[in-house]
Amino acid sequence: MKTSVALSNGWNAEFENRGEFRMSTEGWSMFLSNPDQRKIRYFEREIVLVNDHDGTQARSCIRLSDDGKHGYLTTGLEFGWIIDFARCMITPHRVYISHHQGEKYISAYEQPAFKRTQEYVTISGKLIYITFPFCKDEDFPCVWADYLEVRRRQLDELYFRDA
Repeated sequence: MKTSVALSNGWNAEFENRGEFRMSTEGWSMFLSNPDQRKIRYFEREIVLVNDHDGTQARSCIRLSDDGKHGYLTTGLEFGWIIDFARCMITPHRVYISHHQGEKYISAYEQPAFKRTQEYVTISGKLIYITFPFCKDEDFPCVWADYLEVRRRQLDELYFRDA
């Protein structure tokens, strides 16, 4: 099952039902494209919406900047992403990070900071501070893996030193 939403900046968001990923919870992925064949594919592999059978979340999960160059994607799993439509790039804004060692477990909702990135964008009248570099979606998984490796080492040092 698919749902398509035309964004006011000329891009199209196509959501596809990926089936149940937790008990009684269906996940939807997203593919972004525009008429000149530019695409953002990273979200095809990610759960973006949860139990959106009537398309309500699909129609409201991306807010755009006034010029349409940037968007803020709020996912059904409470992640926040900034999309740079002009450069076909993405960056995480709010994410859940979890880590464990043996019986001990930690989870944090945070704004990821990496590579000394400091940038601002305005979306829906809100100034958003970005602390993670924008990446092309094909490069993002490697950059994200590098960040998670560093962050897990930090969590090991802070929370699991005596584990």
